[in-house]
Amino acid sequence: MNNQKGFTLIEILIVLSTLSILLVIGASLQTNTYDTYQLNRWYQLFESDVLYMQQQTLLKRNNLYLIIKPDTKSYEIRQGGRGKVLVERQIPHNWEVKLYTLSMPLSFSIQGTIKEPGMFLIIIDDKEFAIYFPFGKGRSYIVER
Repeated sequence: MNNQKGFTLIEILIVLSTLSILLVIGASLQTNTYDTYQLNRWYQLFESDVLYMQQQTLLKRNNLYLIIKPDTKSYEIRQGGRGKVLVERQIPHNWEVKLYTLSMPLSFSIQGTIKEPGMFLIIIDDKEFAIYFPFGKGRSYIVER
């Protein structure tokens, strides 16, 4: 009797297909995790820039304006209407930005409230995130739609 030790073709195919399925699932989870991480980091920076604007308006009575530019995927904070650019930041190139009810430029009153509240969208792949600037002293918050 010829006794060969090894795996059959069916056993190898089952192991390889299971391994490929696990790799595909793992890769898609990693992409979603990276997108979420990137959004959280960007939003923290954006929120700190908005807080900076609010503090400068309250404490120093500086008129600062936030201008979001969807076409160049960037935003900037300017002193006075077309004054000196204090902060300029890029929005990741694979994101889409849509200004819905938020009119530009965004600014704060000397009491610390947003002059014209509104909302804009950030679209990443098939997910939409709305960033709201409500009435009152709250600066902004983000909601996945």
